[in-house]
Amino acid sequence: MALEILVPVSTEVIEGNPDCVISGEYKDGALEINIDARKQDHHQQIGLPQNTEIHWGKEYTVPVQELSGLAWPIRYKVTTGEGWYLDADGNRHYFTPSVKGLNLFTRVSDVVIRAGVFLCIIAGVGCRRTAWLLEVLFHVSVSKSAVDRWIDDVADILPTAEEIIQEMNRREPIAEGHLDELFPRGRKGRCELVLRDEYGRIIAVEEITKRDEEHVKPFLTKMKVLGLAIKTFYIDHWEAYKNAIMEVYPEANIQHDYFHIIQNIWKKVWDYFVSHRREIKASSERVKTPWYQTRLKSLAKRLWENRHLLFKSDENMTPQEQEELIEILEEDKKMNRMRSFLNGVWHLFRDSKNETEALKALEELKQMKIEPKASETLEKACAFLEDNFDRMITYLKVPGVKRNSLSESGMRMLRRLEVEHDGFRSLKGRQNCIKIYQAVKYLGWSVHHPPPLTPVS
Repeated sequence: MALEILVPVSTEVIEGNPDCVISGEYKDGALEINIDARKQDHHQQIGLPQNTEIHWGKEYTVPVQELSGLAWPIRYKVTTGEGWYLDADGNRHYFTPSVKGLNLFTRVSDVVIRAGVFLCIIAGVGCRRTAWLLEVLFHVSVSKSAVDRWIDDVADILPTAEEIIQEMNRREPIAEGHLDELFPRGRKGRCELVLRDEYGRIIAVEEITKRDEEHVKPFLTKMKVLGLAIKTFYIDHWEAYKNAIMEVYPEANIQHDYFHIIQNIWKKVWDYFVSHRREIKASSERVKTPWYQTRLKSLAKRLWENRHLLFKSDENMTPQEQEELIEILEEDKKMNRMRSFLNGVWHLFRDSKNETEALKALEELKQMKIEPKASETLEKACAFLEDNFDRMITYLKVPGVKRNSLSESGMRMLRRLEVEHDGFRSLKGRQNCIKIYQAVKYLGWSVHHPPPLTPVS
């Protein structure tokens, strides 16, 4: 037995078209809302004198799907027709009435389109899964290709990428530029510059054919022309970035990102670790003493199984991991000294309170000895630190400058979009995705009643 309860139903379409909504009823397993597009004030919309007679051709109905959180679908039954009128000279003019919030061509409401785009871009589920979720959760049946078209349609009505950048800068002035690059999947030989600000916002993503000073400078110049007064840049050790910044923003501070500093040194140490571990394994195959052979094989195995521990800081280890690392370092003196070198690098950037302390820590690193084969690794690591040291410790010299950048979290966000969204592999698709992401995350665009995003003057 069904229980009948009368509840009011309101949607964006109903609220936006009070003169057109005629009635609503539960019919054939769906909530059907009847709308007559001809009942609007067309004289006011078109700008006609009130005494002008409007004629209608043959009427027809169009079913339109709406987002539904109920146990049954919501459908609009839109009645419309081609209208015409005669002007003062007797010329006939035709028009087709529209209904606010509805798209008679796609046969879905604007809310459905925004929800689909929101799921695809912000939730990062991709077009195919979005089409499936719309049907399973909201009783809207659409195709994957339709969702893909919606993304382009929504991006087209948003302000341009330049206007969005200016609007973000107007709302929260941008004083920091976290600059990094992304190499898109499926676009071999292409590179995209990604600029993030101190609030964690993706400001700009632009494809360049080559990651050199000649191609980076125009990108930075455009940011400056758009009004971005960036005082501090966070970059990796790529020389072209430094040179381009000094050319376009000569007064800006440059801080080398701590993540990339550690990553560069760790790569050099990793090469030595792999070589050292191979030597132990090879020795285990040469020796004849059974107990010594077993010991070397066990050490080689433990080194490889716990290789990540050598590069993991103490504060991030569990007690069990710390115990395992201590046992390995006690058994392998070369790794013990290499671990001491890594701790020295951490100490330089984490514990130094000023430039003097940082220089002292660097000198201590240069004095460390492990073995002749490791000397080349240490020399390369120390040379890298010396060559870029002044820009590595900007945070110790300039108040307000941080040690870390926000670039990597931006890269991870873009990778998530790239993995799930089919159209993200084309240049236009990527640009559209970024615009929509910015509109939602930074400018307040939402599924229901999105605020107007007017271009910045």
